[in-house]
Amino acid sequence: MRRAGVALVVIVLFAALLYIGGRKVSLDQNTLLGTGCAIPSHVTAVSSAPDAAPGGGGIHVAETSSSGTVLENTSTQVAYRIPVGPVVVPLLTPGARIGVAAVGAVGSVTWLSPESLGGFTPVTATVVPGGVRYHSANCRALTSRGAAVLHRDAAGRIVGAEQLPADRVSCAPGDREFPFTSGAGTEVYPYCDLVSG
Repeated sequence: MRRAGVALVVIVLFAALLYIGGRKVSLDQNTLLGTGCAIPSHVTAVSSAPDAAPGGGGIHVAETSSSGTVLENTSTQVAYRIPVGPVVVPLLTPGARIGVAAVGAVGSVTWLSPESLGGFTPVTATVVPGGVRYHSANCRALTSRGAAVLHRDAAGRIVGAEQLPADRVSCAPGDREFPFTSGAGTEVYPYCDLVSG
């Protein structure tokens, strides 16, 4: 008898939700729990030349040296999977710059509209005493592809570069610190990808 009463209450509540929501109730568990995340976990798009973003602009080599490069996205689109020599930069938002611990030609890029990434924001890295603090305001963990580290001299020139492995970089929501030995003029650029594959 008691189970029948509970079942009846559940049915009435669900019917009320259908009525209030105009019969548009999501059965997605994350949405029901209030933890829905609009950042996609897969991307389907077509690659094109790095300087041919829809609407103009593209990937521009802002700085280069014998050991590292800085790319800039001069378009209004998100550049996805940017190959530079042996390195692939996962993502570069419009107007942003990113370091690459490699030198080489920029290959074909996949262009995405900013709206297609939901609430995505780039993960940042701040060099702190004895380490690096990674900060992500995203609604879910992204996939770490490591990080590029650029070293600059007193004049601001790139004089060295290295690639950190994925397990030494955090792309999880919130703030996380990882140990790292650095000197003056060190910049860290985390590579956080949308997909795990």
